Amino acid sequence: MYDELENKNLCTQCVGESYLSALIADQGKMRKCEYCGERAKTFKIAAICDQVDGAFQRHFTRCRMEMNGYEWAMYNDPETSFEFEPDGDQTVYAIMEAANIAEGIATGIQQILEDRYSDFESAQMGETTEYDSELHYQELQPDDREWQETWRAFERSLKTEARFFSAQAIEVLNRVFSGIDLMQTRSDASLIVEGGPGTPYEHLYRARAFQSSDKLQSALLRPDKELGPPPSNFAASGRMNARGISVFYGATDPETAVAEVRPPVGSEVAIGRFQVIRALRLLDLTALSGVIAAGSFFDPEYANTLSRMMFLRSLSRRMARPVMPDDQEFDYLPTQAVADFLATETVTPLDGIIFPSVQVTGGKQNVVLFHKASLVAKLVIPEGADVEVETHRQDDDGWHRDYTVYWRLAAEKENGSAPEVDRDPLAGLWDPPSAPEDDMDFRSERTETLRITPTDLEVRIVNAVSFESEDYKVDHVKYKRQAEADF
Repeated sequence: MYDELENKNLCTQCVGESYLSALIADQGKMRKCEYCGERAKTFKIAAICDQVDGAFQRHFTRCRMEMNGYEWAMYNDPETSFEFEPDGDQTVYAIMEAANIAEGIATGIQQILEDRYSDFESAQMGETTEYDSELHYQELQPDDREWQETWRAFERSLKTEARFFSAQAIEVLNRVFSGIDLMQTRSDASLIVEGGPGTPYEHLYRARAFQSSDKLQSALLRPDKELGPPPSNFAASGRMNARGISVFYGATDPETAVAEVRPPVGSEVAIGRFQVIRALRLLDLTALSGVIAAGSFFDPEYANTLSRMMFLRSLSRRMARPVMPDDQEFDYLPTQAVADFLATETVTPLDGIIFPSVQVTGGKQNVVLFHKASLVAKLVIPEGADVEVETHRQDDDGWHRDYTVYWRLAAEKENGSAPEVDRDPLAGLWDPPSAPEDDMDFRSERTETLRITPTDLEVRIVNAVSFESEDYKVDHVKYKRQAEADF
């Protein structure tokens, strides 16, 4: 019936949808277009119908054409002017919009596809079949169920099967993060952001709670060592690092840094402001919720791309969800594996990850710098200096808290050189070491990333802690059971 129409030629210039137009230009044959009259690369309308049908099967669904109970009540109410209008677009217009073609071309495609799907039995029963001219179609929402199940299997594998040499884990992480550096958000922002001088991530804050005055004084004297990343043999496991892997966890503001260490009431919290002294590449997990997937309905891979996009939007919540202390050993395994994978530069060079804080509301951010990008420049105490930390001072009103670090430098001779000092060979043996004597990165090839000075410190006394919670009343139901029936 539609043989003549199916054999008409449609050229690449008459198709506005970029992927379909490029497909015609690549695979079509040079013929005269029967719609614009130009000689160009063309497809038969039958082939265009195949492409449209595939796109609609993957990305569109038929809309409801009948009123529900509420709509019927509204329609029959004489006091309302309600008129039922199905969602989506009528078939011809849906095809026009998807392929960006003229209405006449779309009408021919609709007629051919309706004929392909029609059958005698359905016609006898008055049922509408696919591509009926009266139907309405709308775009399907992406479905990430397959990706979610893949991720759950990945988590189970790490916890119960192979933790360190898992081919399945590597495959999943490659699928999830491949091309992450090319993705964009709705605001045209990249998922990879710059950190360092002149960026919003020029300074990072790190806190540590103290219940001992001696340990606090050591931290104020050597914040590079005591507030920076711990040596590997002291590095406990965290959300983004396994035990023994030393990384730098910081926050973008001091309040979040304090909240993240969960200090007990009465403790003293030292906060260090670390300056990022070189350019960094950071993956912003907080931007994943706005990631978009560019593509074409006519690309067979686009449906999977949309599903992956839908999954990535939820990944930030997965990686930052609260974990109870008793469950950390196992529940941190997936996020630790992700951080290790991204640190290896398998998909793109990265220095760290930006992720949302679970301790503070309002979109506050944390940053983890991988081991390779977490070296703190050593704070060099001048040779011969006497050092002291005071935490209180006295005035007429008594003693008050006052935190001061003193460097008493050696006096200079009149000619400007330092005086010779007859030192006891054991003098200073128990003094805090200077930076050259305490090289925590001996023979490492890492580049210094962070710097802190004695003026980049503050101490906060935790007087109280407040919580934001959801409160639920516990109901109590008391009732008498019915006697069992006597048969």
